Amino acid sequence: MVKREKANYMIQSVSHALDVLEELAGNVEIGVTELSKRLKLHKNNVFRLLATLELRGYVEQNKDSEDYRLGVKALQLGQAYLTQSTLVAKAYPVLKELADSSGETVSLALLQNGQVQFPLSFESKRPVKVASRVAVSFPAKMNAAGRLLTAQLPDAVLTELLASNTPQDAAIKNQLGELRRTGAIIDRAAIELDVISISRIVRGIRDEVAGAIEILVPQYRAKIEDIVPNLEEAAESLSNVLGSARAGLAAQVEKEVAATLESNLRVR
Repeated sequence: MVKREKANYMIQSVSHALDVLEELAGNVEIGVTELSKRLKLHKNNVFRLLATLELRGYVEQNKDSEDYRLGVKALQLGQAYLTQSTLVAKAYPVLKELADSSGETVSLALLQNGQVQFPLSFESKRPVKVASRVAVSFPAKMNAAGRLLTAQLPDAVLTELLASNTPQDAAIKNQLGELRRTGAIIDRAAIELDVISISRIVRGIRDEVAGAIEILVPQYRAKIEDIVPNLEEAAESLSNVLGSARAGLAAQVEKEVAATLESNLRVR
C-alpha cells in the first residue's frame, strides 16, 4: 500500500481556522476586514471562523472596538504543551543554568514547517538586553538558529527548500558544510541588527536533531570566546539527557583523556 503524504489529508476549513489563530498571535487585536485582507479570504468566511473560535473560547472580541484577540483557551493549549513536552521539561534546567551563568537571553529553538519556534526562553536580567523569544516565530531562513536547523535537513528536502535561490538560500548553501560539520552558527549582527546570535545543535535518540540552544547578546558587550564554551557544555549536557549516543561518547572520551593526562602527571 502506498503511503500518502499527510498534506493530502488536510481539511481546508481547519487550516483556515488555524491561520486566523496564527494571525491573531502576532497582533494585539485585529478586525474582520483586516483579517480578510491578510488571509485572502472572504469577510463572511472570516466572520464565521471567528464566531466558531469565539464560542469555543479560542478568541474573544473587544466590545468597544469590535476587533478580535486570542482567548484564554489559546493560553491553556500553550500551557498544556509546556507541561506535556518531554523536550521542554528536560531543557528547562539546562537552559536556566546557562542563562544564569551567562547573564544573557537563552532560548530553545525548534524547526517546524519552515518556521523556527521558541517554546522555552529565559530573558536576560540586565538593563540592556535582547528580548525573550517566547511566543514568537520567524521564517527559518531569516534567523540564525533557523538557518542552522535548516542546514541539518536531509539533502533532498534541503534542495527543494533552497530552490528559490534567494540571498538567504545562498547564505545557507555557502555555509552548509560548516553548519553541518560544527553543528553551530555565530551571527555577528548580520541578520539581527546590533545582536550577536550564537546557536548550537542539540541531538536526541539515534542522534537525530532535537533542536538548538540559542544565546542572544547585545553586540557591544558580546565576548564570544567566553560564551561559546558554556554554550557547548549546555548543548552537550542536554543532548546527553535526551539520550544522544554521540553526546555520551564525546563525554566518555573527554573523561578518558582527562584521566590519562592526570595519570601521566602523577608518573612524572
